[in-house]
Amino acid sequence: MKKIILIPAFVGVLGVGAVIGSTTLLTGDAEEKKVLTMQEIEKKALAVVNGTVADIEFDQNRNRSIYEVEVQTETEEYDLKFDAFTGKLLKQKKELRDMDDHYVTSTNKTTKITKEQAIEKALTKVKGTVTKIKLDDGLYEIEIKNGQYEYEIDVDSSTGDIISFEQDIED
Repeated sequence: MKKIILIPAFVGVLGVGAVIGSTTLLTGDAEEKKVLTMQEIEKKALAVVNGTVADIEFDQNRNRSIYEVEVQTETEEYDLKFDAFTGKLLKQKKELRDMDDHYVTSTNKTTKITKEQAIEKALTKVKGTVTKIKLDDGLYEIEIKNGQYEYEIDVDSSTGDIISFEQDIED
């Protein structure tokens, strides 16, 4: 007799627990799955280090999605890693800059277009998600991912012209 009463009670408790657990998982996943934008991460990086963002790269693997950000000052270079979902600073590394390092400034006379304008220009060539942007020697190096394809587009920082365009299948 006790077995007949305990079995339905146990099944009922499991059912209620499963409903509560699945609801928690669904709402938790919905909130956690929003990846922060490069602009949001750039603001977080500049709140940590007062300098110029020289490189932002989105990196996603099985365990974690992160942004790697390089911020330069006149004397130092900072490598920062942020969680892509929460924006939490995960790692910070500081190095002294060599005298031969090119200092990237937003007031550089050869740079007439912003990162956002360069991204906009690259996205006219191909649609997708920007995973990296770097200003190097007067060129914005932009990587875009769309499905299984990766694109590398170089945009001239003074004219906004697309200098090169490469398409690869992701390995």
